[in-house]
Amino acid sequence: MAVLSCQIPESLLAALMTRSATDGQSVSHIVTAALAQYLSKPIHTLFQVSTSGALVAGLDSGAISAGLLLQHGDFGLGTFENLDGEMVVLDGHVYRVQSNGKKLTE
Repeated sequence: MAVLSCQIPESLLAALMTRSATDGQSVSHIVTAALAQYLSKPIHTLFQVSTSGALVAGLDSGAISAGLLLQHGDFGLGTFENLDGEMVVLDGHVYRVQSNGKKLTE
């Protein structure tokens, strides 16, 4: 990924830092999302943490937190540590769906 360096007013920086702390999103994520919206340019990034082959081999714990995952995107599918439900990420919200179909917000 490219690195951007620019000067912005202190008030915008303060608002950006507050938003980052409040939402738990990285500054890079917020700036990227804002630029994409302003420029009407969709962000097409694939972020893969692991593979189904790793799950078959029993590697199903300690990969990444949901918070860190959300720094890389706002849509996706996966599973949780120890295969504890199916993960659905939609519009930046992480949901855990249990085998009985019950949805839990993480």
